[in-house]
Amino acid sequence: MSIVFACAGSHAPGITAWTEKAPKEQVDRFVNGYKSVHEELVASKPDTILLLTSEHWANFFLDHIGAFCIGRGESFEGPLEPWLRVAKSNVPGNPALANAILEHCYENGFELNYSDELKLDHGSMVPLSFITPQMDMKVVPLMFNTLATPRPTARRCLALGRTLRPLLEESGERIAIVATGGLSHDPGEINHGFIDRAFDSEFLESLTNADLDRLGAYTDAEILKAGAGTLELLAWICLAGIMGEKRPRVVAYEAVEPWATGVGIVSYAEAA
Repeated sequence: MSIVFACAGSHAPGITAWTEKAPKEQVDRFVNGYKSVHEELVASKPDTILLLTSEHWANFFLDHIGAFCIGRGESFEGPLEPWLRVAKSNVPGNPALANAILEHCYENGFELNYSDELKLDHGSMVPLSFITPQMDMKVVPLMFNTLATPRPTARRCLALGRTLRPLLEESGERIAIVATGGLSHDPGEINHGFIDRAFDSEFLESLTNADLDRLGAYTDAEILKAGAGTLELLAWICLAGIMGEKRPRVVAYEAVEPWATGVGIVSYAEAA
């Protein structure tokens, strides 16, 4: 089988937790974007979603944190946040695929951490609530450390994507890939609420042009100027590494001030 669908989308908690605080026009455009990729995903008939995501101290803290961690569980409980307005679910996993990815990565220079007991917070559950609202599709979460230094570089995340592609193409399953996070936001920091529209525009342009050299060249310092939370885009860069020369289209982008985030969605459904 092969990779049958890929997209990336923001996971800001305000998308579901305080939806009505944002201008209705912005909410409608963004939510309609997620509805669009939901329809594309359903049409692609995937067996499993590989979820490239990040977490927010839900599983790890400074006493134990790695660059990447893959979830091998039979299921994953989430969301942890009771205020998120996403129904608590046990999302089914795919341990066989997770182990295949783990072994392939070890054989090709990426020693991933792994866990059989990952829990999912808004970083995973907000996008899943739109993309697979019944929470009945198997998911393999691959989590990126974007919170603490040292963290993986953009170049390393791009290389991980390139490493994953042959395994996913030869897995014998129909794989959808969903990357989550971003775009610019600086939660809980001195610039909380700042949305760097210029950064978001430049990043989306690089992504839609499949400019892998530029995506891999982003530095932490460059991304951090757009806000600490913007580092979640490392997952999008990994997705670009998987998809190679394919060019996604921007489905939605909104600088939503009440959500303190530049939120966006891209889809590879019609990628050339």
